[in-house]
Amino acid sequence: MKKGYLAMRFSNILKNISYSLIANLFSLCVSVFMVSFVPKFLSINDYGIWQLFLFYYSYIGFFAFGLEDGIYLRYAGKNFNELDSKTMSGQYYIDLVFQVLISIAVTFYCGFFISDPAKRMALTCAIWLSPLAHLYGLSSIILQITNRIKNYAVMVFTERFVLFSVVCVLLYLGLNQFKYFYIAQCLSITTIAFIAAYYCRMFLVPRFYSLSETLCEAWRNIKVGIKLLCANISGMLMIGIVRYGISVGWNVATFGKVSLTLGISNFMMVFINALSVVFFPILKRMDETQRSDTYIKIRALLSLVLYTALFGYYPLKLILTWWLPKYRDSLVYMTILFPMCFFESKMGLLINTYLKSMRKETLMFAINTGCVVLSAITTFFTVGCLKNLNLTVLSIVCISAIRCLIAEYLLQNMLQISLLKGMITDVVIAVIFIVSGWYLKLQIAFLVYGIVYLLFVLTNWKKYKNLIQIMRS
Repeated sequence: MKKGYLAMRFSNILKNISYSLIANLFSLCVSVFMVSFVPKFLSINDYGIWQLFLFYYSYIGFFAFGLEDGIYLRYAGKNFNELDSKTMSGQYYIDLVFQVLISIAVTFYCGFFISDPAKRMALTCAIWLSPLAHLYGLSSIILQITNRIKNYAVMVFTERFVLFSVVCVLLYLGLNQFKYFYIAQCLSITTIAFIAAYYCRMFLVPRFYSLSETLCEAWRNIKVGIKLLCANISGMLMIGIVRYGISVGWNVATFGKVSLTLGISNFMMVFINALSVVFFPILKRMDETQRSDTYIKIRALLSLVLYTALFGYYPLKLILTWWLPKYRDSLVYMTILFPMCFFESKMGLLINTYLKSMRKETLMFAINTGCVVLSAITTFFTVGCLKNLNLTVLSIVCISAIRCLIAEYLLQNMLQISLLKGMITDVVIAVIFIVSGWYLKLQIAFLVYGIVYLLFVLTNWKKYKNLIQIMRS
């Protein structure tokens, strides 16, 4: 009976992972298309505005002030039908009212305080998508924490499919300006908001408890979620400050070029996000005695996968240099930024997921805040004093590595395991990858990294052989 239950549970986990992976794999393909084709057909200036819009848009999720994050932490592990419809309905409508008021306030701010028309347009366009984005975001969170991964995957797939379809039509018709791509974004987020409303329709019926009870529930969610929100904000600001520094220190075209390289380097994060969606509810239910052993196994497997993924840099660099010749000078930064995804992937799938399941949001916030301060200091010197774009981009991967190493060092103490050897190996391999890619020809750099990778696999062959045997059994 127990064996049958475990087999069924493992089968459900695999199904959820496959749903999430398929949706996010399609999302990855659309991202590859957007990165490969959009900059080829848009002018450098229009592409820069598009990237600035996406940059602002990536932060609007934080305007819930922790309400959505609180629901994520407080209700994770519950079944969908266990959620009280009146309670959730109140949270939906409070969230939507927040977003409309904030959108109005930011619009007035843009009109009075932002003189650059391109930046003003990008921010105004981003903020007025906030109400729909939050409707989708809160529904997405509810579906994730109640283990309705299939519905979540449908939403992810549909949003990217609509965006992809409309952009293809625009490119075919020769409508290659920012305003048309913004329309495509509006259509995709509107479509997904309607689907989200359908999946969570029982919570959108305007039937809730008294205003005082609804506000008290919102305050409880905000009080719990604000720590995770601040941790997430500071985590994004860590790279966001550097990107903002580039937008101030250089023109919109340069910002677009660096953002293109960042987008290419972030491809592997799609798979990591897909897995973390499934693993968080599992870790919440996991016995504490299992966590340490599970962490070691997942870390070893993830390291091998990420080291292998770095090989993708070499053919990608060749293809993009041929396909996007006007961005040739910025593609060199792929060498620096690819290892950033290595450290960010470990943070996203392993470290942050573990810290959230252990309710260590305060620690996450402290680590991220320290790195934000470090990011601000380095940006001040590299942009304000030295005006050096190379050092500015290099600071992104350095800060990302520092955050990952500090967080994992603290986590290993909590789990009572030793990871020092693995952490040193990560840094050494990342440095070799960056230095060889920056100073050597592409073919020689590939050979150097291939030798280092082979040495790593041979040195750890016994460990990976045991891992494969455990997975088979």
